[in-house]
Amino acid sequence: MQKLVVAVGGSSGAIYAKVLFDQLVQLSGQWKKVGVVMSDNARFNWQYELGNSDFEQYPFDFYEKKDFRAPFASGSAQYLTMIICPCSMGILGRIAAGISDDLTTRAADVILK
Repeated sequence: MQKLVVAVGGSSGAIYAKVLFDQLVQLSGQWKKVGVVMSDNARFNWQYELGNSDFEQYPFDFYEKKDFRAPFASGSAQYLTMIICPCSMGILGRIAAGISDDLTTRAADVILK
């Protein structure tokens, strides 16, 4: 069983993250742990687009965007899979350039190395 990182970017499309969360719950026998990091805009968009803030009801470990103590910020934690949903061009560009200015981009650096 794997440990997964899910980063929810700040672009519109919170419904995609919700559908992903729902599917991961249904597939709970196939993963060991899910760590989630959400940007401030992702939290705002969840509330604005879905009309609630119930994302923390999911059985995942949630981390703040600047919490570099999250286990998946270190390669020794052995998280092998990362999903960024939705992914803004800002996140994609920072990952491509190797800029680790928050937990999402740091986790991507760790996964890619």
